[in-house]
Amino acid sequence: MNGWILIGTAAGASYLMRSIPLLIFRRLALAPDSPVVRFLQHAASAVMGSVIYLALFGESFAEGPLALFHAPDALVKLAVVLLAGAVARWRGSVFIPLLAGIAFYAAALLVGD
Repeated sequence: MNGWILIGTAAGASYLMRSIPLLIFRRLALAPDSPVVRFLQHAASAVMGSVIYLALFGESFAEGPLALFHAPDALVKLAVVLLAGAVARWRGSVFIPLLAGIAFYAAALLVGD
């Protein structure tokens, strides 16, 4: 398969998956405290948490689930994940935990050197 066909197919699928919920939820009136709305709010935080986790532990995740504990900076990385989770729970935001995690990890790297 040609690389451009693969890129075009992935772009089309991504656009379709992003536009379908917009079209569906435009027609549905959901209460702000409904279970669907609460699930979607938590789903965004879960996705951002998985992005943070895989950015920190992506290389050791492929080796096995316990391989991440053998890294010399594993405790700092776990602290970043916990901090991002606490900030996400506190602020209810998606990008603020990402920024807080980046700042904490960068500060830990500067202090450690």
